[in-house]
Amino acid sequence: MDPIVITPDLVGASVRNAARPDWGAGRVLRIEATRVDGAPAHRVQVQFPTGSRALLVPPARLIAPTPEPQRTGGWLDQLGKNTLDDRLRRLPETCADAFGARARLAGVLPLFALGDDPAALLGWARSQTGVADPLSHWSRDELTSAFADFCLARDAFFRNEAARLQKAEGAEALQGEIARIPADLRRSIREALDRLFRV
Repeated sequence: MDPIVITPDLVGASVRNAARPDWGAGRVLRIEATRVDGAPAHRVQVQFPTGSRALLVPPARLIAPTPEPQRTGGWLDQLGKNTLDDRLRRLPETCADAFGARARLAGVLPLFALGDDPAALLGWARSQTGVADPLSHWSRDELTSAFADFCLARDAFFRNEAARLQKAEGAEALQGEIARIPADLRRSIREALDRLFRV
């Protein structure tokens, strides 16, 4: 998204900080022209829902706010399982759309690198739903629960695709694919599969 040009008319406008979408949309309170290392710049005071911030533009970039997806969809979204809650728990379409078990296994591997620490959890929720500030829609407990559901779906998908590859091409083909997986992901996958068998 293109940055907003800073002019005096921007006072009162709604903006977002491109680097911190989690701050939400804010209202411009004041603009002051300044110079930084001889180059023109602006000090922009913005009232965000998280508090008032003074931003130096550049390097900061202000962008126009985009409409946030809403958590509750219409009846068609609910019927088609396309609400934000559904999208939060669903695997990316690129996993299922890949052709062949090898490609689907390769597509799901990066999902094993996802963690549930607070920053990673928010990044995951943003990428799943397109919501800039997931905590404005869900509590941290709800996100943690949704991530656990997502991991179960990921683990089951991996197990099914691994079984398909083994059935179609033999155990050697599956072992070859597993051998190419980085060691840290292999450990995560092994733990994930163990969890599946315990459930």
